[in-house]
Amino acid sequence: MRFLKIVLLAVCCLLLSACSSFQLNLTDLMQSPKLNEDQAQIYEALTNAAGVSDVQLKYPKSGSYRSAFVMFDLDMDGEEEALVFYIMPSWGGNVRIMVLDHQEEAWVSVYDAVGEGTDVAEVDFQVLTDSGRDCILIGWEQGTSDNTNLSVYDYTGGQLRVLFESGYSQMLMEDIDQDGTKELLLGILKSSSKTGSIRLINDTQEGLQSVSRVMLGSTVTGFLDIEIGQIAENRTAVFVDAYTGGNQVTTEIMAYTSDGKLRSLNSHYGGLSQPLVREISARCEDIDGDGILEVPVPLVAYNEEEADEESNRKNIIQYLRLSSPEMLDALEGADIVETPQAAFSFQPVWTGFVNLDYGFRFQFPKEWIGQVDVSKEPNRNEWVFTLRSDAAEPPVLLYIRVYGQDEPRDVFDNVTYVQLEKQGVYEYWAAAIKSSDIPEQMQIGIDEVQNYFSTVRS
Repeated sequence: MRFLKIVLLAVCCLLLSACSSFQLNLTDLMQSPKLNEDQAQIYEALTNAAGVSDVQLKYPKSGSYRSAFVMFDLDMDGEEEALVFYIMPSWGGNVRIMVLDHQEEAWVSVYDAVGEGTDVAEVDFQVLTDSGRDCILIGWEQGTSDNTNLSVYDYTGGQLRVLFESGYSQMLMEDIDQDGTKELLLGILKSSSKTGSIRLINDTQEGLQSVSRVMLGSTVTGFLDIEIGQIAENRTAVFVDAYTGGNQVTTEIMAYTSDGKLRSLNSHYGGLSQPLVREISARCEDIDGDGILEVPVPLVAYNEEEADEESNRKNIIQYLRLSSPEMLDALEGADIVETPQAAFSFQPVWTGFVNLDYGFRFQFPKEWIGQVDVSKEPNRNEWVFTLRSDAAEPPVLLYIRVYGQDEPRDVFDNVTYVQLEKQGVYEYWAAAIKSSDIPEQMQIGIDEVQNYFSTVRS
């Protein structure tokens, strides 16, 4: 009996010790990151310059620079300055930004200003002007606004000078015209009217300005992706994948012309919005590795019932590329309002099954296109590829099964599965079926299955 009491007491001590340890670790996790020696010196200089004791650091939420202390050689003198983001609760209001310089073995505040939001979304440095200096790009969040506020600064003479300001929902930076400075591409939303626009910002004689603004032709509730890429050989375009309501996604394409403008193919040249719509969130991409971006669309039209969450018809996708690149010449230097419609056409380069929820896709052999259906097995993550037939049980060509992490394997299968790939928490397995009920040209081996299978980002 005494021995039992001792054991119980020992167990209780262990449990209490574990709980105490957990609480201590949780408290540690909730504390702000510890400052290194240099940051501590900068923080001391910050509080001295601010003249208050309730300074709180603010950390950018995304991007490459995630510290409240952003170190960068702003004035190109070979030594880094410090950008510090902070708030003072007793003052309220927006985030403040302070620039500190290292002078005579000490950090000194040389500039302090109020930012354009209550949080810092992101920070970046890019050469956007012919000065050759890196501009400072800061995204500011303000309440529940549709868009983030962008401020572009130039640091000269110990001062931050605003070069450009705008709202944005999506932002890209790329040297589109290959002149050594990058252009800004901003996707802007207006939820009240469900409209969206794309603005191209470039360095002009009057400074950083919007040189092109294109309104999206469709109703827009959000951006899925914006990509700058090749629409044809040596021809650049902007591909905008946007939500139009629910899970429906549309693509709008804007060609970049030699005069540095964006010209919309969809809104003014051929009315291409409707064909470039799908029910899954597949993005434009270079699906075949030829350097040209393709647009995903459904293989065939389907009715409302087939577009529900249980249907797999919407997951059979074709990726299309522009097949009439010569028509892009009609956009060069054109007045969008007066230019006649150009007859842009597209051709498929890839057809297959895409499942973004489980991160995989399978390209159909050419003999399968239009001849194969895909269904999901109930109660397990397995997809069955069958030959289209009027039979009660159509012949099975292929099984693709997805196992989650630590999910038990089914040992009672009467077909042989081979592991195709492992990515993240998922393992992908497949079984290719050989049968006399299947025409020879429709049968594929497991080696072909492995070639046609690939993982995909959601």
